[in-house]
Amino acid sequence: MTSEGIDPATVTAMVDEAVPGWKLQAPTWAAAVFDRSGIIAYSATSLDGFTAPARSDVFRIASMSKSFLVACLLLLVERGELDLDTPVGQYIPSFRNLSGEVVTVKMIISNCSGLPEDNAWSDRNLDIPRGEFVSLLQRGLHFSEPPGQAYQYSNIAFTIASMILEVITSEHYESFLKRELLHPLGLDDTRYRAGDYDDRFSLARGFTTFDKGRNWIEREMSESGATAPIGALFSTVDNIARWSGWLSEPFEMAGFGGGQDGEPRVSVLSGSSRARMQRIHTVIPSVSNRWVPGRNDAVGYGLGLMIEHDSRFGPIAQHSGGLPGYAANMRWHLDSGIGVVAYATADGQPVASRAADLLDSVLRRLDVPARRIRMWPATYQAARRIDAMLLSGGNHLKIADMLSANVFYDVPADIRRSQLRDAVAGAGGLAEEVPALSSRLLWCASASQLVWRLPCKDRDLQVRIELSDVDRQPVQRIVVEPLEAELDGLPDGTDLVVRHHLPLPS
Repeated sequence: MTSEGIDPATVTAMVDEAVPGWKLQAPTWAAAVFDRSGIIAYSATSLDGFTAPARSDVFRIASMSKSFLVACLLLLVERGELDLDTPVGQYIPSFRNLSGEVVTVKMIISNCSGLPEDNAWSDRNLDIPRGEFVSLLQRGLHFSEPPGQAYQYSNIAFTIASMILEVITSEHYESFLKRELLHPLGLDDTRYRAGDYDDRFSLARGFTTFDKGRNWIEREMSESGATAPIGALFSTVDNIARWSGWLSEPFEMAGFGGGQDGEPRVSVLSGSSRARMQRIHTVIPSVSNRWVPGRNDAVGYGLGLMIEHDSRFGPIAQHSGGLPGYAANMRWHLDSGIGVVAYATADGQPVASRAADLLDSVLRRLDVPARRIRMWPATYQAARRIDAMLLSGGNHLKIADMLSANVFYDVPADIRRSQLRDAVAGAGGLAEEVPALSSRLLWCASASQLVWRLPCKDRDLQVRIELSDVDRQPVQRIVVEPLEAELDGLPDGTDLVVRHHLPLPS
């Protein structure tokens, strides 16, 4: 059962058309579109001489593993065993901080510790022995930015985070992860090392080419050492879909930012902690050399996840994974839970950009709202009274009991009535038949705000209201204006995300 309004056949056709045309320089690649109920559509392809991956094939998710580590750390926070604002050195005495400034746990899992980028080093050191890594810490780490000030992607920082977990729990991260997260969530096909799979599983093998695909060199799978928690995990597209759906689940619940009633399927980690992972904690500047599509208004790092604010669809969580022989990406639209997971069996491939394009196409085809916002009951009740007042002549004094003092101070009642009369006359007069208010809701910026259509004969107007919770008379603003007035003065084709926030009555 997919989310309401999703036609699996439509999505399948889109995936079947898009994925084979990606033209990646890799022996094989695959992608799946999912929602919170699981996989909706899957497609895979291969070059001559290779076999296209099956949906059940296991692939290395590399740095996508970081979200699993952060979820485990937040479990400890909820249990009162870890404080993210504590300096790292209090948990790891061997951490020699040459910056001279405080580095907190939160800094290291939001990629603003000040430690420099280290992807090239970490790709070859997943198997580094624990003692050797501790010696590295004891020698002292140099910082290329002041801690807490700037985004830099540090695998060493996340390795330190895994050590903190092990210090607190007196347990190896692998066993903690399996018992506390993977098993309860039913992620049975997500495992820590290739040797954890028996002959029933087919593992996607990674390759590299140095001559544009004429020849392929198979990469060995590195063993899991001290830095393994940053990128050692293996999984399947179905397990990643389940993981992503669980992470986005808080945005499905009724309440702040959620538009659907429901109960959590599994209560391993609170919704507030999962939501905390999926908001920007460290801004990624536009000068970064990372791939950032033009449709994003803002990009940043959350906790173990990248967050993109799409100009049409709002927040999208994602993370890539790359190791020699592998490239992968998972991403999902927070409100709807619709997402894409994709991977290729070669390193350096633009899997993230292809997955982003596919997700964008699916969301647009389905016309998915950026957010569904459940209004305050008072917001909708106020809208009904205000709408009736406007349709019956526009005497604001009839609803004075719900208007805050500033309303008539800003614009006196007689002037408001005159302005409404002129606006309606300019639009050809009110329509003779006016549908119910519930069918005329346009968008809302929050639970305390609403914009709806006021039907007129020639061209419609719109009404915008805002409520406050600090006064017994809550309505603090009423504006009647031309339809889509918020676009006035903006370039043609501007698509404001707020205009796609779907208001839902309580």
